[in-house]
Amino acid sequence: MGRTKRIVGLVATVALVVSGCVSASSTEEPLPSGTAPQPEVVLAEGALVQFDACETFLDYVISNALDLVGPYGFDGGPIVWDGGFLTDSTEAMTDEAAEASRAEGDSGSGFSETNVQVEGVDEPDMVKTDGNRIVVITEGELIVVDVTGDDPVETGRLTIQEYAVQSLFLEGDKVLLFGSAWSGGPLPLGAEMDRAIAPGGTPTLHIIEVDITDEPEMVRTMTIDGSFISGRMVDDSVRLVATSAPVGFEWEYPSGSGLRAEREATEKNRDIVRKSTAENWIPYYVVADGDGDIIDEGVLFDCDRASHPEEFSGLNMLSVVTIDLREGLSVVDATGVLANGSTVYASADSLYVATQNWQTWRWQATGAESDRPEGPSTEIHKFDIASPTRTDYLASGEVDGYLLNQFAMDEHEGVLRVASTTTPNWWGSGPDSESRITVLRHIGDALVRAGLVSGLGETEQIYSVRFMGDTAYVVTFRQTDPLYTVDLSDPRRPEVMGELKIPGYSAYLHPVGDGLLMGIGQDATDEGVVQGTQVSTFDVSDLSNPKRVDTYTLSQGTNSQVEYDHHAFLYWEGLAMVPVQQWWWDDEKGDELFMGAIGLSVGDDGGLSEVGKVVHPGGDRNDWDGRSQILRSVAIDGSVYTISPKGIMKSSLDTLDEQAWLDL
Repeated sequence: MGRTKRIVGLVATVALVVSGCVSASSTEEPLPSGTAPQPEVVLAEGALVQFDACETFLDYVISNALDLVGPYGFDGGPIVWDGGFLTDSTEAMTDEAAEASRAEGDSGSGFSETNVQVEGVDEPDMVKTDGNRIVVITEGELIVVDVTGDDPVETGRLTIQEYAVQSLFLEGDKVLLFGSAWSGGPLPLGAEMDRAIAPGGTPTLHIIEVDITDEPEMVRTMTIDGSFISGRMVDDSVRLVATSAPVGFEWEYPSGSGLRAEREATEKNRDIVRKSTAENWIPYYVVADGDGDIIDEGVLFDCDRASHPEEFSGLNMLSVVTIDLREGLSVVDATGVLANGSTVYASADSLYVATQNWQTWRWQATGAESDRPEGPSTEIHKFDIASPTRTDYLASGEVDGYLLNQFAMDEHEGVLRVASTTTPNWWGSGPDSESRITVLRHIGDALVRAGLVSGLGETEQIYSVRFMGDTAYVVTFRQTDPLYTVDLSDPRRPEVMGELKIPGYSAYLHPVGDGLLMGIGQDATDEGVVQGTQVSTFDVSDLSNPKRVDTYTLSQGTNSQVEYDHHAFLYWEGLAMVPVQQWWWDDEKGDELFMGAIGLSVGDDGGLSEVGKVVHPGGDRNDWDGRSQILRSVAIDGSVYTISPKGIMKSSLDTLDEQAWLDL
């Protein structure tokens, strides 16, 4: 856990301390097409190797594990550190989704939905609505609120605190809840499968099916070895992505001090590894009914549904599980890859999981200079999810550097575009850093590099990315915010068209009109010292000459959840709702502590004007209550509903004047 915290802290620091110059170049590597002669392409290494039976699977994991086991079990490397704690939070947007976002509120639906990456591909979140109900996860409870009347009315709640649930899907009267917990003892896997857990516990993923037709009622629960990375839902089909470490090893520890005792313990542990079975390496699952009685259990998938990268990438298992909500909570299909995973992107037909190479994780975990690889790289694995009941591995590729978040990937017209930074600032070589966009095309079992533009933000890091059709918008930052516009209309020859340098940075980008882009981030001095929340609009109608149209800036000490979680942002009928927190203030300047949401009207020309502020009880300096922090906003039939752990406030869409309050 100590290593996990250190690594998570280091990764989080990427969003705060970075480094700036500008130059860009592109390479031309033609795309193969039709019956034309195959041109020379650069193949990205990393295609997966499928196991054909449990014998070959066990030979692979045991032979590699024998090199890693020591006197205290698996000490060091990716087996100890579970990549699932770095869950993805943001995604890229297709041109269809961008168009839908621009016209949001004009579809006649009458209510907003979760701010997602791809239209028709839902993402789990803490708040969902169907226009008649708002379903909220807060402080260990699932709460259902009727919003069909003048005042929101709570219709039921279900305590789920023991499951550490953090997000949900809503489909009809079914709610699917997701959460991860840390178990310090044996998992309750039934009489036939009571396995021991390594000291310090192991993460477990919990999925809960709830019927909200009347009072919320737990229908089924599913527990899986591992932790939750992310999930996607297309129609009634849910894919969840999880990561798990090997389990069930009752290690022998040194009986005393000294090299001899450690050597003897190591040899005994090697014997334990030699006797391991598939159940030690493939995650186990248990399905129980609402009364807790087990109705199904077993390993998630057979050995021949598992794969491994050509280059050894550790012994953690990355699993993709398919759940068909029409049939209720059960494992319809599952497949796995022996690798860590942290970032998920999905279109309606394809799911991509990005993983850092094993040597990168190992060096982060151990800190040993001998484990330091030549440079970070990211492997990307593509899965076919066109069928609602099966997920199949298709291909793999690799790009240099690391991905900021899920917005770094986007599939468009058969190619995958990936934005990466070659050197994260915690790597120790910040001045050598640069960012790039790599275009990958699926050929055979490989994602082939078809085009590349590099040299973006030299010495800097990517802070935000947005793909929209044939264009990419990339923000890098150290002292100033270069906003790059990149033309991707020819995947073989991506080209930087324009660059705008301004103080500060945008951590999230959102289309707000034809040729208009909004950025939410931080203002900063010319030296790069952040000054407070800043909302900007950009005219990007001319890619060669992007312009900042307007800004709205708050005082120092403010930030917005939108900077790291796009689900917190609402754009509806020209109104942008931005949750904001001010964590300190300056009495001499007369600053007032503010914790709430700001409504900004976006004009046709991109001009910004404040509509108003929404503050829940306890959200001001004189009545401070951290539970009053607004986390989400939804629009329903001419009103805005803002949600905090404290309650739900209904406000006028036009003025943000309070219309009703529901205390939760």
